[in-house]
Amino acid sequence: MTLLIDILLIASVLLIAWFGWSAGLTRSFFAVLAGFVSILAAEKYPYQTGINYYLIFVICALIFYMAGAFTLRVVRFFYMNLIDKIGGAALSALVWIVVCINVVIPTMTHGTHALDGSARSFYKTISTSMQQNIPFFTDYVPASLENKVIARQSSSENGS
Repeated sequence: MTLLIDILLIASVLLIAWFGWSAGLTRSFFAVLAGFVSILAAEKYPYQTGINYYLIFVICALIFYMAGAFTLRVVRFFYMNLIDKIGGAALSALVWIVVCINVVIPTMTHGTHALDGSARSFYKTISTSMQQNIPFFTDYVPASLENKVIARQSSSENGS
């Protein structure tokens, strides 16, 4: 099963890298930035009644989209398309690896014995390296998994 997970991870990283190559670094960077900043701005907006949350989100996203479009024109003016495409593929692949290793695969395999096999797999090597070198990922558990574990622990305590 670990081999299947590794193949799925590598194939999805290659597909995402191809999407990043076609979009380029500038578009990828500003799309990620627009998403995070728009969510942050909408969450911090004090008047979130009705449609205000969505309006703030859309306005912030459009502002970053316009800034990205202007920056893309500057990049093309200086004939940096190849660097832009290589950077887009690298950024997309790195972001997807972080999301996939820390959220997607643990969520898909939670409650199974899919990852109990060999310690020599692509997934486990990257996961171990990220948890050792980046302290944020050491204690991170997605909320859905944490709730399932707490519910399972409480039900086993009540059943005993």
